[in-house]
Amino acid sequence: MANTQDTAKIDSKLPAIILAGSPPDPAIEAAYSVPNRAAVPIAGKMMLEYIVDALRGASGISEIRLIGDLQCPGITETVTPPGTLIENLIAGMRASCPGGKDSHVLVATSDIPMLTSEAVDDFLRRCGDFSADFYYPVIAKSDAETQFPGMRRTYARLAEGTFTGGNIVVMRAGFVLENAETIRSVFGARKSVMRLAGLIGLPILFRAIMAQYISPRALDLKAIEQTVGRLLHATVKALPTSYAGIGADADNVEQIEAFRRILVEKVS
Repeated sequence: MANTQDTAKIDSKLPAIILAGSPPDPAIEAAYSVPNRAAVPIAGKMMLEYIVDALRGASGISEIRLIGDLQCPGITETVTPPGTLIENLIAGMRASCPGGKDSHVLVATSDIPMLTSEAVDDFLRRCGDFSADFYYPVIAKSDAETQFPGMRRTYARLAEGTFTGGNIVVMRAGFVLENAETIRSVFGARKSVMRLAGLIGLPILFRAIMAQYISPRALDLKAIEQTVGRLLHATVKALPTSYAGIGADADNVEQIEAFRRILVEKVS
């Protein structure tokens, strides 16, 4: 796939953390007999290893810390996960940026085996001067369906197109450490329409519903950036990327097996 961004090496390097503290759901545990979803074997490697390899090969990444109870080659440091996803994120930030709240960190989940070094570097270039607190990749539905036919994703219709979200982000350490309670509240409300309405306000929620069911022009990326930024007390940037592997997460046995077939074909 052609890269539409500058292919020069990235001068400044960011530390990265991989969140790998989640136990497998019953179906995955039954199919693969693993204590952690990141340990699922895919084409001769742990799923986690594909993410580590992608980060190690990226020119914009320095150290890699694993927040999880696994051993994996290529990790700078392993941090025992303290508990919830947000607590694990905070622990990773503290380990990666002791005393440096203005530093940015790349955060990745441990279930995106199709991630590549090129995708990581492309995303980091799109972050520009790292002046915002939170950078989030969005992938066009057309790219996701072309690169991974049949992959089930949740999409949002917006004025600029139909998008799904990615599973790597870049965050300023201070943003996470200073707004931990707000982040917990937002994360806890993500599946409740009424709780979200209380947090973001009815007008933007109404626009979101209008965009999904009536006209996508009712909501655009800029409005989402502003709303999320107001909610999190942060500057937020949504960055379109054509690298769909960033959002190709292995949530269930069906998706794991689909990625296994792709990766076996690559190495054969």
